[in-house]
Amino acid sequence: MALCAAFTCSAADIELLHSFESEIYTEAQPVKSFLDEFDQPLTSGDSAFTYNIFELGVKYKGFSFGAQSRYNYVLEFDPDTALFTYLEKNDLPFEKRNYRYLLKGKQSTTHGVFLAYDIEALGNGITITPKVTYYQSAHFQDAVVDGTVFSDEIKGQLQTEYYFSRDILFKSFTPVERPEGNGYSFDLEVQWQVNDDFKLSIRAKDLINETKYDGVGFVNGFTTDVPFTEQGDSITTEPSVRLQTSAFGGEIKYSFEHDARYYFDISYRYSDQISFDVFTRKFNSDTFIQSNVHYHFSDNWSVFSGYETHSKAIELGITNKYFGVSVKTDKLDLDDAYYAKVNWYFKFAF
Repeated sequence: MALCAAFTCSAADIELLHSFESEIYTEAQPVKSFLDEFDQPLTSGDSAFTYNIFELGVKYKGFSFGAQSRYNYVLEFDPDTALFTYLEKNDLPFEKRNYRYLLKGKQSTTHGVFLAYDIEALGNGITITPKVTYYQSAHFQDAVVDGTVFSDEIKGQLQTEYYFSRDILFKSFTPVERPEGNGYSFDLEVQWQVNDDFKLSIRAKDLINETKYDGVGFVNGFTTDVPFTEQGDSITTEPSVRLQTSAFGGEIKYSFEHDARYYFDISYRYSDQISFDVFTRKFNSDTFIQSNVHYHFSDNWSVFSGYETHSKAIELGITNKYFGVSVKTDKLDLDDAYYAKVNWYFKFAF
């Protein structure tokens, strides 16, 4: 979901700002199945994410400041890992082979304050907006598990580097006291109003994002199929495990980072009735391109529709100067959707 509302006091050049934005995307399974039973027919894919941000603040003469809450979750995996998970959860037969097992996950919840400023550059229609957010956090996951697993047997060669506030993989090493974290992020946006009809925008979110935690749980190390023993003309291997953990009060300090996300937007007003938008987004290995067409009617109203590649989602919406709503998804039945997002905003002038 995404919610935007602004209350404006023009006499004092003050805007009261409120926004909420959320989207979720998965590739190997529909969203509901991915989060639950992993029991839908498997599709090709290697990533999933959700980004959620809530802000409430004030804008005065180019300065914006206020409160912010965020929840980000990004997961990358090998398609063989998705297949292994699908077979395991649905009690299906495994091939007698090594399955590649690769998981990279980053997840965090933060609450803090932000400050941004619109810099008008040389009077050429260019606006540069840096934004800094300072926040606290008590929940995160940062994990890499890489290696192989043989069939459905407890054999394999795996390396793990896993830091957390709550142990959701091994379920044995959650710290007694929740870790405390302080961090900051830096976003940057550049807008260029080329002329009355043409506008460009470039944004980088989480260009810098770092949180330092105290009292972090961890599990680091590896499993291996050696040493082995000879039995006649064959060799038998037994897995060995060498792990360092935070058990028995061994929690540590840890620095956590999120990867940057990049956006490039183009808007063109073709006529009084028609305008076009093209949006490009890059999140890790995923690139999304969307094109919208607006039909403008009355003085401020317009209806629009667009299609996004990669997610294969269609967006429909209506907007005017004070209000707008849109729905974007790849499936009307949300139980089968791999992508879902809802948008609306309100703007009240005084």
